[in-house]
Amino acid sequence: MGVRSPAFLTTRSGDGDLSRSGSCLVDGCSIAWESKSPEDDTAQTVICLHDAGTGSREFRPLMKRCPPGSQLILVDWPSHGRSGDLPCGPGGVPSLTVENCAGIIEVLLQQLGIERPILLGSGFGAAAAIRFAADHSDAVAGLVLCLPAGLVSASGAGPFSQQGKRGVNRLLRRMRKAAPGNVGQETAARRQALRMEALRPTMLPMRAAAARSLAHAEAGLRKAVDSLSCSALFALSRDNQEYPMRKYMALLDPSLASATQHQFTVFAGVFNPIWDEPDRFAVALASFIQARLPVEKHTHAWILSEADWPTKNSNLWTCVHPDCVAERVLPTGRDANAGF
Repeated sequence: MGVRSPAFLTTRSGDGDLSRSGSCLVDGCSIAWESKSPEDDTAQTVICLHDAGTGSREFRPLMKRCPPGSQLILVDWPSHGRSGDLPCGPGGVPSLTVENCAGIIEVLLQQLGIERPILLGSGFGAAAAIRFAADHSDAVAGLVLCLPAGLVSASGAGPFSQQGKRGVNRLLRRMRKAAPGNVGQETAARRQALRMEALRPTMLPMRAAAARSLAHAEAGLRKAVDSLSCSALFALSRDNQEYPMRKYMALLDPSLASATQHQFTVFAGVFNPIWDEPDRFAVALASFIQARLPVEKHTHAWILSEADWPTKNSNLWTCVHPDCVAERVLPTGRDANAGF
């Protein structure tokens, strides 16, 4: 792939974090990225790879909830966001494929000087992350896969599968039913759903190209998951109709039995865990990050270990890092991760 060293712009936010944006040239296509990080050279880099037809805006909720000790880098795929266009293939068909996006990840890591990042992929972006990790086993510290596409077939009951506003309204009604007590987060998810619907006509060619590539790559992606040497966290939506949880569980149950380094978390909602439960998703991501760091560099992230211990109405929390023995005892109802 053709490469040009990236140029970038740096700004500082009110909380002292650094924000950067720039681009890399890959096969004549400008690939845009932006990052948010603390002033800490030891921060774990997390590369955020969005679904086809959306854009890096998909990860905006995390920019406000940057996990401790991490640097988030949001990438726009070709023909998305601020990125340029890849050359079309035969017949003018866009050439957005799992394989060429895995190649884009490789160039970005080289040009930005990033070693062993965690790849956070959503939908099509998760498929590209799996492909890259399978082909570069020593280059990735871990994978966080949010509703990964290509592992299971889509049901055809996506949020916008019906024409006009009818499909959107059905999605919004399901959102209200799924999160009646969480108005702020539900509103944010609804707005993102409406943005996606507004982009739908423009992005249909890219979504179609991605769907063709995913169908072709399905067998290879399933095999790749079983052979991954790094840990993976699967983030699933309990009530998503396009990618039903039962399909993922039918795939993951035998895989998790043999690949014990992988795990999954189920989030409430019908749209996307990043938007339906952003606070809980950020805690899950923080826990995954901290468990991958060297023990001397990690920050405690907690998991509920025992309920009603050592006495009734008290809970024992232990650090998620495999080499850390830290414990906390808190009253029932208190979350040890509330500070994240």
